[in-house]
This record gives sequence, structure tokens and C-alpha cells, in this order.
Amino acid sequence: MKLSIIVPVYNVGLYIRECLESIITQTYSDFECIMINDGSMDNSAEICAEYVFRDKRFSLISQTNKGLAMARKIALSAAKGEYIGFVDADDYIANDMFYFLMEKAINNDADVVICDWVRVGENRKEGKKQYEVDARLTKELALQDLAADHIKSYVWNKIFKRRLLQNSLSLSKTETMEDYSYMHHIFAKANSFYYIAKKLYYYRYRPESIMGSANLLHRLQGYVIAKARYEFYQCNYPKMLVKSKIGLFPHAWVLCKNYACPKDEEARAIYLNADNFIKSFFKEYISYKNVGKKERLSLWLYAYFTKPVRFWKAIKGRNSKRLSLN
Repeated sequence: MKLSIIVPVYNVGLYIRECLESIITQTYSDFECIMINDGSMDNSAEICAEYVFRDKRFSLISQTNKGLAMARKIALSAAKGEYIGFVDADDYIANDMFYFLMEKAINNDADVVICDWVRVGENRKEGKKQYEVDARLTKELALQDLAADHIKSYVWNKIFKRRLLQNSLSLSKTETMEDYSYMHHIFAKANSFYYIAKKLYYYRYRPESIMGSANLLHRLQGYVIAKARYEFYQCNYPKMLVKSKIGLFPHAWVLCKNYACPKDEEARAIYLNADNFIKSFFKEYISYKNVGKKERLSLWLYAYFTKPVRFWKAIKGRNSKRLSLN
């Protein structure tokens, strides 16, 4: 068997049938689909059982609720495929997604194959294309684009050789940005990459999901995880340090622009670290990234006018320049 598809399931009765239909109708047929029911309290498990009855390629594992990371890990231990793919139970895929991914994987002996995606739901949004055509990627280029967050860290728009995932999934300590916390470790172990310039995965945006519901705690955890990736590059790929700073910046920015500095000592230290990083790197970030006028203005205002003393220094500096011109 060439491919194992892992589908973690938790209270997705409204969506899972569409997900499983998109898998059962795949034009690529040499796969197994492992559904892992993580303690669902709705009818998700019953729907999964229907597909086990319909198609021998489908299997169902049930457990008490242990979280996404553990669900994936348990399913991976049961997987038999040479390649591993993931589909979230509230999403769906093009019926030829795994045909294209596996074709490129086999023909190019690729360790990781990546495709484009579309966000569906309240606000339809297409993932930004990193490349306009299908392309074989060197390890250096793949790591650079991951560092800068040009290649997104989602597991669901990729397939991986099974050996790459051994021990990697256990690196995640939190449900927040789980994929982000270990994707750089996977890429570091891989040697060959292939990118498919086709939108084959449909990610459903739901405000109540882990990705859709963000609060101060999630943003703080997100920055800590992103900082850990930055430090990984700092130690292992120092030539990619600027790229990794570009990848870290949005996590610092989304934390500091949306929330006031917390009073809790540990949280405050994390917040101030992000604050200092923004103010030390934002000029470089603007020069490297195609930043729109609105975001550019927000960054300048944040860096210079968030504190009265900074505002006073900026005005004083401007007046000094005017006086020197007279």
C-alpha cells in the first residue's frame, strides 16, 4: 500500500460526510483511510462507521478525548502506507488531489509533495501561490520558504514519506499551531521536495475551530512556538536567519497590535519580547516584504507613537530637523 490518509475526528457531524465522500471518490485508489474518533459527542463516529461498512479501505479507531496531536500520533502508529497524508474532518479535497500528489512523489522520488489550497466558509480566500508552475524544490529553497512562511506549515496540503514523521508528531506540546511547531523538523529530515501549482485542498474556516478562535493565550503561545522555530534556524541554518525573522514577525505583530501588555509576569515577559522584536526589525521587514500602505502605516505608528516618550522624541527630532533647515 502506497498511501495512508489520516482523518482526526471530533464533533464534526455537520461536515464529515462531505469530507469522507471527497476521499472515497479519489481517482487514486491505492490508499487506506484511518479515521480516529477523538471522543466525539455527536454523530461523527456513526457516520465514520458507515464508511467502514461501505469500503474496506476505511478503518475507524475510537478513543477518549486526547487532543489532535495524540489522535494523529495513534493513527500514524497504525498506518501502513509508504506515504502519509492528512485531511481535517471538516474540510474536503479535490477528487484528484492524491492522484497528483502521489504521481509527483513516485515519479520524482520526493520526500514531501505540496499543493495549493482554498479557504471556504464565511470568507472564501485562495492561498497565495508561491510558484506559478509545478516545481522540484531543493532542500535549501524549501527550508528558506518555510522559514519565511511562504510555504505554510499545514500538514493537510502535503504528503510525507512515513519515515519523516516518526518522532516528529510527538514534538507538539500544545493544540495551538501544532503543525507549525514541528514542520521545520520534518523539512530538515527531508531531502527532496515537489510543489504542485494546483488548488486541491479546501480548508473550511470555522470561527469556533482551533484555528478560528484566537485569544491572548493562543497568541502568546503562538509567538513562543514561532520564536522556537526562529531559534531552530538560528542554531542549524544561520544563513537563513533573515528569512526566519520574516516568518517570526507576523506572530509578534498579531499579538502586540491586538492586545495590551498583560499583567501576569510570565505573559508580560513574552509580550515585551515580541514588542522589542517588532521595534528592532520592522524597517527590515517592510523592505523585504510587499507591505501594503495600511499595514506600513500601522507599523510606523506602533513603533514610534505607542508611548508618550516615543511620540515626544519623534516630534522633537522632526522640529530639530526643521530648525536646521532654516
